[in-house]
Amino acid sequence: MRYTVLLCTLVVGTACAASGAASTASAPTIVRPATQTISGGSLGSLTMSTGSIGDAVHVPYSADAVWRIMPSIFDSIGIPVTEINQANKTIGNRAFKTRTRLGKVPMSKFLDCGTAQIGASADSYDIVLSVLSNVVPDGVAGASVISTIVEAQARPAAFNQAYSSCSSKGTIESKLAELVKARLSR
Repeated sequence: MRYTVLLCTLVVGTACAASGAASTASAPTIVRPATQTISGGSLGSLTMSTGSIGDAVHVPYSADAVWRIMPSIFDSIGIPVTEINQANKTIGNRAFKTRTRLGKVPMSKFLDCGTAQIGASADSYDIVLSVLSNVVPDGVAGASVISTIVEAQARPAAFNQAYSSCSSKGTIESKLAELVKARLSR
């Protein structure tokens, strides 16, 4: 009986926490990696994690050379830069609102937000996109690593409902690296 009460308490507590987070329809705050463990005594424990792991691309150019061109690379993709940290060489935008396209490219090329009756949801939903890149030396002389985290949340444009998470297809991350290589190889 005691185990049943404990299990019910864990399930109800988790459901209440989730329902409170999903009830708001305002623009989301992008969640950074976090881990929470709930212990169930002799029943074991439940560990929940949120967050993203960045794509890391090695490029044969110095971190300083890559860093100098990153603002123009973001601009060429269509992502306005709102955050630049020179000391950490971090650049990006944590809350870029868009719909249907990024530059001239349909959002479904970059994100998977599920599908609706009319096709890929990413192509018709309101999207809040977070793209952050960090440039660090690779350890090999004259080389560096570009790490990029892309996170997105979307909701139907015509309905007032909560945002839901989208997953990156890796296209933004690889496009950033391709543009860096193309620009610095000239």
